[in-house]
Amino acid sequence: MTDMPDITLDDLRGLLAHISADDRDTWVQVAMGVKAEFGEGGFDEWDSWSQTGAGYKAAEALSVWKSCKGGKVGIGTVVHLAKQGGWKLRKQDLTAAERKQRKADQDARRKARQAEIEADEALSLAMQQKIQEATLRLLAEYTTARGKSEYLDRKGVAAFGVRFVSKPVVLSIDAKLMRCDLWADDDIRHFFSGLPNPRPDHHSFMFLKPGTFLIPLSDLSGAVWSFQSIAPNGKKLFPKFSRKQGCCYWVGKADPMPVIALAEGYATAASVYHATEWPTVMCVDVGNMVAVGRQLRQRYRDAVIMIAGDDDPTTKDNPGRTKAEALAAEIGAVAVFPKLPEQGSEAA
Repeated sequence: MTDMPDITLDDLRGLLAHISADDRDTWVQVAMGVKAEFGEGGFDEWDSWSQTGAGYKAAEALSVWKSCKGGKVGIGTVVHLAKQGGWKLRKQDLTAAERKQRKADQDARRKARQAEIEADEALSLAMQQKIQEATLRLLAEYTTARGKSEYLDRKGVAAFGVRFVSKPVVLSIDAKLMRCDLWADDDIRHFFSGLPNPRPDHHSFMFLKPGTFLIPLSDLSGAVWSFQSIAPNGKKLFPKFSRKQGCCYWVGKADPMPVIALAEGYATAASVYHATEWPTVMCVDVGNMVAVGRQLRQRYRDAVIMIAGDDDPTTKDNPGRTKAEALAAEIGAVAVFPKLPEQGSEAA
């Protein structure tokens, strides 16, 4: 943070006025940059600016703000965007004492923000452990190896080792109490009757029912950390705080594996495996595919890695294709873009 421009909270409103809030990628970048510099103190100004964008939704804005953890984008990015829009830092004649005080305020603000980031990271790591413990119990006690899924039927793919929810169960996650609990049978009614309204930010839950299946997500050493749930209607969810980066799900893992395929979603991974019999790794999304792909190349140096990317030219910048091709070039893989049968508008 030492190279950050000397921007104060008083400067922020004028700076943001030179940036359009209509583009989502820019909107998210600005959130990350403002929060990196000002912490929670920057939310009001960022939120006011966000309201100038098309399609603003307060709940979505709050969710995006909370998801910004720091480290990726700083205030320098926001300043760059503002300069592109014609912004110039207003000149001020400051005394030596005022400059010294301003520098002290800036250092204190950034120190406080760094403390927030470290506290968030510590909480995330602790909650990941709690999610891991709850996931192992959930898979062991509330799922079976056989079951039915309207989603799998609709996609026309088989269930390769996934787990089917066998009875209604609630996974409750409380970051304030640092615990995860499973509620089943009559306890479900007690859980909902005792749920505060409005629900506090530190408390989240997932209500899992038969017809939903779970995909265990493991690191490459085989340790299960979390899961993705897919409901009959195709809705996909992860537990809050769960670890995703570097975690994946193998469809058809074997030994040896001269060819390994990577895919984003389960339906694509299962389809690739069914068509080729290559061990296929479900990476959840293209961002995590980069993390998993790098680790796979280190672990399986002699394997041919095939990346089954998602090609969607209707999406801005087509990240499924561009990131798959970039990863292929980086790790010496081959990027392919399979054409799957039309199965509605939901993602694979």
